[in-house]
Amino acid sequence: MKLKHAFLAAATAMTAFGVGVAPAMAEPVLVKQVAPEYPRGAERRNLEGTVELAFQVNAAGAVEGVEVLSASMPGVFDNAAIEALEQWEFEEGSPGRGEITIAFQL
Repeated sequence: MKLKHAFLAAATAMTAFGVGVAPAMAEPVLVKQVAPEYPRGAERRNLEGTVELAFQVNAAGAVEGVEVLSASMPGVFDNAAIEALEQWEFEEGSPGRGEITIAFQL
């Protein structure tokens, strides 16, 4: 059985936290990161790509309002990226906005 691979470009692609938030507030701190599942159809066809997402972190530390800003292959990896990001958790008390690019590579 072939192992599924999903690599997150989180360390280099996490940007723009705090946009529209007062400068005195701290940036949200990531406490739980969930990797996306590689879509089976994309894996079978040896497809790779990226999805750039914007999202909000609420005061409870939950991710909400996820939207796709761009995708190298629209519709192929979008849902997997969104589903993974919606499971991420941040420390409570530091709401904000962020952007991230999730890379899918075999």
